Amino acid sequence: MKGILVIADGLGGRPTDMDGRTCLEAARAPHLDELTDRGAVGLVDPIGPGIRPGSDTAHLSLLGYNPHELYTGRGVFECLGIGLDVRPGDICFRANFATVEATKDGLRLVDRRAGRIESRQEELAATLGTMRLKTPGVEIQFRASTEHRGALLLRGKDLSPHVSETDPHEVGATIRTAGPTADGAAAKRTAAAVNELTRQSYELLKDLPLNRERAAAGKLPANILLVRGAADCPHIPSIPSIYGVRGAVIAGGALYRGVALACGLDSIDVPGATGGLDTNLRAKAEATLAALATYDLVFVHIKGTDNAAHDQNAAAKTAFIERIDTAFIAPLVERIDWKSTHLAFTGDHTTSIDYGDHTADPVPVLFVGPNVRRDDVTSFNEHTATRGGLLRFSGQVLPMLMSLANRCPKFGS
Repeated sequence: MKGILVIADGLGGRPTDMDGRTCLEAARAPHLDELTDRGAVGLVDPIGPGIRPGSDTAHLSLLGYNPHELYTGRGVFECLGIGLDVRPGDICFRANFATVEATKDGLRLVDRRAGRIESRQEELAATLGTMRLKTPGVEIQFRASTEHRGALLLRGKDLSPHVSETDPHEVGATIRTAGPTADGAAAKRTAAAVNELTRQSYELLKDLPLNRERAAAGKLPANILLVRGAADCPHIPSIPSIYGVRGAVIAGGALYRGVALACGLDSIDVPGATGGLDTNLRAKAEATLAALATYDLVFVHIKGTDNAAHDQNAAAKTAFIERIDTAFIAPLVERIDWKSTHLAFTGDHTTSIDYGDHTADPVPVLFVGPNVRRDDVTSFNEHTATRGGLLRFSGQVLPMLMSLANRCPKFGS
């Protein structure tokens, strides 16, 4: 049997989102409700009760892994997902174009996302490609991703992932100096390289014609590169080796594609899959349906719900959930062979509107397919999921999906 796992990033919400309702409760989603009526729902703690998840650790847990054992940091997934050649010994970082201004106390953060810069990132990346570090024997690779995002890789001898980040995460704060977070010369050497490249990025980008044009147009310049999430390569047993399936991922965001690649899935590129609110959801649905002819498992990541929630825009999040229902879920409802296919739909965490960031609240989850024991719930949201037959559990959504598809290995004899 086939399996489809759909994760809508930041799907969960709180009653404070919209005057006593979550965005999911406020959204009109008849096709999700139809699947709910045919399936079973519950609440999932992406990692565990009271654990506030990152997107990377949440995905590992939902895919059936123990992030406490395997997680080395986010950077490696960003580098893999963006297409960099990650080798043993490389140190990987998640990177942001940001806006800073020079003050007597240092570089002050104006905007962590450079106004969510929307175009010409390749010019910024080409400029950063001219960086040459004085730290001997350290090579830099950088690639831009969507909007302000990118990935950075350091290659050389005696490097360490045990370094702190340069992003202060607070507008008005000065840019941090990276430092070693473990003893040893390798961590000190890596921190020195990070600080040098941060300074060089500002010197190279601050007077770039692109940034002068943005400033003249009233837009924020992308005049520095900030890094965080240092990581080396983890060893992750592959999903194909565990379940005997051939699997693929459809994702616009580098992180989610990178997690899936690290877990042994193939990546399917979909035109118009941007990882933003403008993503082409119907194209993702068509790609999912086409992939089922070749693959046993298709993992689809949808990012826009989280983007809107981080921007604290309840109307945008609600509208995007409705788009998921009409443009993505509806074609699946109509065209999947439901006699041989199971689908799981959930989020990787709650992102509430008032807080504007991830919280530890559980997320509703739906399973539907021929082997699912139906419950009595007929609509899909946080409130109705409390009455669902799946009750409340932690992580393990993919193993449960694979069990329904009769793909799980037996534990014991």
